[in-house]
Amino acid sequence: MNEGRFEDSIEICPEFLDAYDVVVMPTTGRYFQNPYGILLPKKVENLLVAGRTVAGDRTSHAATRQMMCCTVTGQGAGVAAAISLKDDVKCSEVNISEIQKRFRKQGVRID
Repeated sequence: MNEGRFEDSIEICPEFLDAYDVVVMPTTGRYFQNPYGILLPKKVENLLVAGRTVAGDRTSHAATRQMMCCTVTGQGAGVAAAISLKDDVKCSEVNISEIQKRFRKQGVRID
């Protein structure tokens, strides 16, 4: 609702909420960033979640459950997993700037 910005952004999504008695259509040009941290479960190491299983509250879930956001969180999980294996680090220790660099190279807008 407040165009969230995050240093560990892995994507942007248009302002679009369609649940919990809130409807905002993506016609305003406003957007929010999704942080890498929403892919990391708190109690399970080396597991990445994507799509409608990412972390968030009711309002953020109403926005992130949209297909575009789901698609790019899946792409983020895949890129992070590849970097984790290549660099031999835990998923929670992956260099965020490396994910962002690869996303930019793939044409993903993160800011």
